Amino acid sequence: MASSPVDPRRNLWPLVGGQTLSLLGDYLAFFFALPVFVRDITGSAAQLGLLAVSETVAVLLFGFVAGVLLDRVRIRRALVAAELVRATALGLLAIAVVMDAGTAWMAFAVAFLVGSMGTVFDAGLESYAPALLTDDLLVIANSRLSVGRNLAQTLGFVLGGIVLAWGGGIAGAFAFDGATYLVSIAGLMLVREIRPRERGELQRVWPALRTGLTTLWAIPAVRWGTIAAALTNFAFAPLAAVMTLYASTELGITSDASLGYFFAGFSLIGAAGVAFAPRMIRMLGLGRSVIAGGLLFGAGAIGAGLAPSWSAVFPFGLAMAGVSLNQVAFVTLRQRLTPPDRLGRVVSASRTIAWGGIPAGAALGGWIGETVGLRPLFIGGGVAIAAVATLLILGPLWRVGALAVASAPPASTGDLFE
Repeated sequence: MASSPVDPRRNLWPLVGGQTLSLLGDYLAFFFALPVFVRDITGSAAQLGLLAVSETVAVLLFGFVAGVLLDRVRIRRALVAAELVRATALGLLAIAVVMDAGTAWMAFAVAFLVGSMGTVFDAGLESYAPALLTDDLLVIANSRLSVGRNLAQTLGFVLGGIVLAWGGGIAGAFAFDGATYLVSIAGLMLVREIRPRERGELQRVWPALRTGLTTLWAIPAVRWGTIAAALTNFAFAPLAAVMTLYASTELGITSDASLGYFFAGFSLIGAAGVAFAPRMIRMLGLGRSVIAGGLLFGAGAIGAGLAPSWSAVFPFGLAMAGVSLNQVAFVTLRQRLTPPDRLGRVVSASRTIAWGGIPAGAALGGWIGETVGLRPLFIGGGVAIAAVATLLILGPLWRVGALAVASAPPASTGDLFE
């Protein structure tokens, strides 16, 4: 008796729900409690900088190689393994804190390990989604994942203070994050493939990396989008680096509680905005939605540099919505235009190149802010982001159709454009 076909819509909630809860744990523990832990035991701004570098370096070191791995193995096994490693790392750190044996080097090691496995997982999930969902559902799934990320960020910073004060302290936050990775694994075990996922040919590492990069370069829309993402990250990284300082010195939001509410407020506005992403993408197409998201992002950053006090929550929210629309459209575009057997390598290469603009931009952020002032930094950064998006109008992203599907090798990608 033949098995009944899998309804791809049944894959949506395990995928989105598991990742949203996992992201909530990350924002509560990895992005909130872990820096607090390092701050409390070292009292050093330099050590906090090293913590951020530990995660970023992991992404840059393993981004390309992760793609080679993902195109060779059963991808669900790789995703589950990555989640188990992250859960174990956070669980062991929680035990160390309970035993009063936690040290800064442990935090750096966990940041590096979680960042490395996060690189594998994030690229792997993006590569796996086309095997689980139809093309129309990819936009919906990517939009819901983006909304889930914004909501997780909103709740994570608020819950972080509560957990640290009442729910088991630092160790409780780490344990909670570790448990959410197990929920993510449960979600992965519930999904079913609707089409076979093609695996890449077995090549040595360097030829395989070269294949991924040449494939990325041969697809004009993916190439332009990747370069634009790197430039945008370079312009945005200085703003992200000084955001808390900007809120306190320029907007007058000084208390920790107020800062948490402010961050939660613009994250919630961003989540509400990106809920309209599927409709926007249907109206504009994928490529033009990438550009529209970049323009909204830039306009929001400019507005944040001009707004007084709490009213800045609205332009910050607009910027968040723009980022999310841009990412939803570009992730979906990359999934559709890339040949399936090379998707892991192209996704990993694209993400790693895009992340390459962050360290240099973050390093310049403090210096530029001190030299020209924080408000001019935000306005200038917003202008730069909007300028990058405007230049994309001249390229192939403006012509990408909403329903283009990867069905041809890179050498014949011309027919993928309307």
